[in-house]
Amino acid sequence: MTLLAIVQAACDRLNLPEPTIVMTSTVESVRTLRGFALEEGRELARRTAWQRLTREHSFPTIATGDQGASSVPGDLGWIKPDTVFNRTRRRQMLGPIDDAEWQRAQANLIVAADPSFRIRGGTMLISPTPPAGETVAYEYVSNRWCQSAGGSDQSEWLADDDVPILDEELFTLGLVWRFRKAKGLDYAEDFRTYEARLAEAMLRDGVRPRLSGDAASMDRVPRAPRVPDTLVF
Repeated sequence: MTLLAIVQAACDRLNLPEPTIVMTSTVESVRTLRGFALEEGRELARRTAWQRLTREHSFPTIATGDQGASSVPGDLGWIKPDTVFNRTRRRQMLGPIDDAEWQRAQANLIVAADPSFRIRGGTMLISPTPPAGETVAYEYVSNRWCQSAGGSDQSEWLADDDVPILDEELFTLGLVWRFRKAKGLDYAEDFRTYEARLAEAMLRDGVRPRLSGDAASMDRVPRAPRVPDTLVF
């Protein structure tokens, strides 16, 4: 579903005339919905670590604390916790540490055994300073939540035929309740429907481990192999 189709679907539910263009439209209601479509995309991208926005980034280290522009991708939303590893040394890196911890590490005469990192000024800083040529990799959530018709990831709408990477129906529902709220109309039921659909989408997103209340299933002790009653040769 394109941006145009999303706005048309929202207009249909709001009993508004369906537009034929969005990005260059001068119609007030369409311009309002266009703004809400941008707001909705940015908000959805921040709500959870969607699997469709999850990426992997790796870079070769340089022999200085500040690892430079190559250490952070241009579409970084946030780094997923506990995923930063030095693959060369096969060691997990601690962090992100805060500014006080970083300065404490720089002033300490004792070199820490475990490497740590922080993000500052759009680059990754690593302590202690690694040698050049090691590989650091991590998973992160991208802030590019839509795509052009040609498949290029984007962080905002640029054309009527752009498509969302996330759930299309969420965009339509989001536009409806935001528009009703902005116009001073009753939007409570629309908002409840939106939040319920969003909660369902987040719960079902990706592959999650099966949870069990059975204590026996939590000890992770492998079950002993059993010989079947009947052997077939």
